[in-house]
Amino acid sequence: MKRLAVLACALFALSVAALGEPVSLSKERYIDKCKGAWAGQMIGVCFGDIYEFKSNGKPIDGPLEPWRPERVAGAIGQDDCYVEMTFLKTLEKYGLNPSYEQAGKDFADTQFPLWHANRVGRDNVRHGIMPPLSGHFENNRHADDIDFQIEADVFGILCPGMPQESDRLGNIFGHIMNYGDGVYGGMFVAGMYTAAYFEDKDVEKVVRAGLACIPSESLYYKCIDDVVRWHAENPGDWLATWHKIEDKWQDDVDCMPGNPFNIDAKLNGAYIVMGLLYGDGDLLKTVEMAVRCGQDNDCNPSSAAGVMCCMKGFAALEPQWIGGIAAIENTNFDHTPYSFKTLVPVCQKITEAIVKQTGGEVKDDAYVINRQEPKAPEPLEQWTDQMKILAIPIMPAEMAAWNPSWKLVACGSDMEPGIHKKFKRDNVLVIHPVNREKPAIIAADLTVPATGKSVLAIDVTSDPKGDFVLKVFVGDSCVKEETIASHGKWQTDNVDLSEYAGKTIPVRIENHANGWEFEAAYLSTVQVKAGG
Repeated sequence: MKRLAVLACALFALSVAALGEPVSLSKERYIDKCKGAWAGQMIGVCFGDIYEFKSNGKPIDGPLEPWRPERVAGAIGQDDCYVEMTFLKTLEKYGLNPSYEQAGKDFADTQFPLWHANRVGRDNVRHGIMPPLSGHFENNRHADDIDFQIEADVFGILCPGMPQESDRLGNIFGHIMNYGDGVYGGMFVAGMYTAAYFEDKDVEKVVRAGLACIPSESLYYKCIDDVVRWHAENPGDWLATWHKIEDKWQDDVDCMPGNPFNIDAKLNGAYIVMGLLYGDGDLLKTVEMAVRCGQDNDCNPSSAAGVMCCMKGFAALEPQWIGGIAAIENTNFDHTPYSFKTLVPVCQKITEAIVKQTGGEVKDDAYVINRQEPKAPEPLEQWTDQMKILAIPIMPAEMAAWNPSWKLVACGSDMEPGIHKKFKRDNVLVIHPVNREKPAIIAADLTVPATGKSVLAIDVTSDPKGDFVLKVFVGDSCVKEETIASHGKWQTDNVDLSEYAGKTIPVRIENHANGWEFEAAYLSTVQVKAGG
């Protein structure tokens, strides 16, 4: 499987060479549209932020909070903006052709909080699982999640009229955290931006251009194609289309089965397209529609508004939308060296390099771009057996990221088991009993030093609202049983291993239910230590 994944990516790189006819784009128009694209992302994410995941599996049909220009200041701290700027920095550092490893390690060096595919992909790279395998579903249960789709806007912004280039870059960076539809979602969004530089009004044309960047056999393509068709059938009834999306594509095959929360890339991509098509060229209608569809309804209006404002250009945006930007234009986005004012010159420099690399020309007042026809990557990546993988509560790669000595034996799916930042500590393992009778279990073969006293030191706590019974076994013998009710305050439990000095012993740690409320166990470090 690993060889196939690498081969697939190598074949993809060979498929993007063809160039189209030269076309001119004035530098003034490029700057205006680039600036509009970033402003649109900022406006969209701040418009939707107050609704994020507050309407899962149901539409919002009431009045929405009116926009105030000063709300855009919230974009400075939005991961929808600053994460993609990490990729911009990599391109500045390594040029236009970074390796998977260079892109992955730059991402792994970031310190900002991440979730889902981004978090697992970063952890994988930190533990030596490099892209494209860091995003592969065998190592990342979030492979089809929305993460790369959220942060791929930058590649379209950098590649006016050059969708094969945006796909090439998307292939490198998207596989850090995603695979298949998760990568295609980013390629689709980026592809729309590449078209938006040369299309001011026809939204459906831009959507179709984005679709042409991904395989028509993919589920992502089929989902978006459905939305375009359903919009044509019900142009005045967005709820009719929303219900069709819900009936066909809200299948609950996502990283959290059984929970109405759904960050599947294609489902949320459908909501981006709902915003664009039913927005009908109007920015307010576009962001409102993307918000009303629910789920990740700050990320979706961010991408929809970014594409729309790239089409329009910054100069065409009304003061009510951009009036708050001047106050923050010199403020760096969190975790980045970039402000709104410095983003465009950086993008322009990279775009000029891409134009030259693809055989175009940079003139004093214009770019002569060898405009490319969109070309879907080959071969098809499609995760088709999700439930087999999703039935595993914590992936082996996640366990290895926590502690490579320990293996997961049993775990329930409640309370988001996995590796998280909890109670002021990073790299915390969260496990939950399978049911009231069956515990969660992790196991390891541990070597006890031959001399001196040794203990198994377990840094552990319970949920603030619950408790659980901790049991530790050596072989078949229970050597410790304790109710843990520290409610988010870390404690260290020491298990004396002195009688096993010089031996390698099988150890099990079990989390048993004590009632059935908030039964998760939080394990920070588990290690054999001297003393105790």
